[in-house]
Amino acid sequence: MQRPEVGLEPGQTIAVLPAAVADGIAAGEVVDRPAAVVKELVENAIDAGASRIQVRVEGAGQESIEVVDDGRGMASVDLPVAFARHATSKLRSLEDLRTIQTLGFRGEALASIAAVAEVDAVSRTRDGGEGYGVRIQAGELLTARPAGSPMGTRILVERLFYNTPARLKFLKRPATENAIISRLVGELALGNPAIAFSLEIDGRRAFETPGSGDLRSTFAAVYDTETATAMLSVEEATVRGLISPPVLHRGTRDHIVIFVNGRRIQHRNLAFAVEQAYRGLREPDRFPLAVLSLAVDPAEVDVNVHPTKREVRFRNEGAVFAALERACYHALRQSPLYQLQATASGPLLELRETAVVSTAQTAPTLPSPASGGGEVVDGDAGSLLPPLEYVGQLLHGYLVAEAPSAVVLVDQHAAHERVLFDRILHRLEGGEPSSQLLLLPHDVDLMPAQVTAFQQHAAWLEALGFTGELFGPHTIRLRAAPSDMPEGRVGRVLDLLLTDLAGERTPDRRLRETAALMACHSAVRFGDPLTPETARELLRSLAATDEPISCPHGRPTTLILPDDQLRRLFKRP
Repeated sequence: MQRPEVGLEPGQTIAVLPAAVADGIAAGEVVDRPAAVVKELVENAIDAGASRIQVRVEGAGQESIEVVDDGRGMASVDLPVAFARHATSKLRSLEDLRTIQTLGFRGEALASIAAVAEVDAVSRTRDGGEGYGVRIQAGELLTARPAGSPMGTRILVERLFYNTPARLKFLKRPATENAIISRLVGELALGNPAIAFSLEIDGRRAFETPGSGDLRSTFAAVYDTETATAMLSVEEATVRGLISPPVLHRGTRDHIVIFVNGRRIQHRNLAFAVEQAYRGLREPDRFPLAVLSLAVDPAEVDVNVHPTKREVRFRNEGAVFAALERACYHALRQSPLYQLQATASGPLLELRETAVVSTAQTAPTLPSPASGGGEVVDGDAGSLLPPLEYVGQLLHGYLVAEAPSAVVLVDQHAAHERVLFDRILHRLEGGEPSSQLLLLPHDVDLMPAQVTAFQQHAAWLEALGFTGELFGPHTIRLRAAPSDMPEGRVGRVLDLLLTDLAGERTPDRRLRETAALMACHSAVRFGDPLTPETARELLRSLAATDEPISCPHGRPTTLILPDDQLRRLFKRP
């Protein structure tokens, strides 16, 4: 329907905007930068069933953007209509919207692009008919004509934002805009590994995916082969994809890529679900790499939230969150151990991850206690650690052990921290406090906010094992403390806990952070001498934990130096 353009009557202040103005405003919601144009055109190609999509960009997208696909194409009667606002082949009724499965459906993208650029589109359907082309400038159809074309669609967008110069002022430097486009196309390729993507920027091939349907091969094309090889597979009923092992991380969340029913979404809570699976396995302010596809009943997700379709809402977000976190956690149980290897350029050592040392592989038999050797510490059947034979302590901080065909170094503080963290967390989650009376009460001086936190959270502190009462306006007299904690560290830990409680953290976050804090301050210090019996017990306890390869703060507990690497370092055959 043509938008009426009515002049103002005397005294009238409200009028219907001219079509060109309304289209320009609407275009600003959908097309805010060149990458948005690429996104909309590529998603249309995916919806058209393309098996190959080529993207070419010149001048950071301001000069030209070209997307070519071999999809179903558009007939001559459809191609001009496709650039009208709210024109779409994806749905016919509101009922269709409730179960939409295509990436596009609003009928705004092509009209918005054509409103702020010059567009040349040529398309041909798969029925073998003649191709057809249109040229549009600032939303106005200039020409429509038959045109020679292979099957599929080619859309060329030139002089983007030429008629909205204010938009150009807000674009970033060309290198930045190109990087945004490259990341966007890479994400779309990762979400559609069965489609062969290629991206050219200023005549240079940025990447090309094979379109074989194998996600790892696609990941290798977008990132690199070494990173792709290290990724862990996620294979659950509703969640599939790849996530990085704990040692592989980045400084931002940009590499956590989540798809819902094939749609790339931005969802803070789901990204947090992925991060939650790495609790205790990564360092603070470091984030994993992930490409995860969720299968959700279309009736259970609302995709019509934002004009760019970047945001969605779930009817049961909690269930989706739990399924995603659980799938990532299960995959991380496959994570390999940390291993020292010689670098390719020389004898220097570098930290890498390697497959878990298999107890079934051919390896020298470890001495048993009866044969005069040390005691062998066996990991559980599901443990990530191989059987370890304690050898000794090195530099009052590292435990040296022997595994099948490997030497193992264990950071005694990080290892004990992991053991205590699991033990404390289990007690807290089960509501089983473990407390011991202090030989002499400890008087702890506190700030007013800490005293208030002590009074407000007395029950929580007792659950942790702390028992005490006010002893003056700014002093607390402690009579009992957690059983695992050395008496000399009790006051410091309580001070830190009350500071944390004064910050009003949520119970769930408080639970894990509290366990990590108590474990850190209760663990054996780096530099403390250990008896052989204590060291063996520590190795045994570490092997029994769920995540023995790192402490609660993400630092590695164990390094492995395989025999073949030792031979290489010593230049032995």
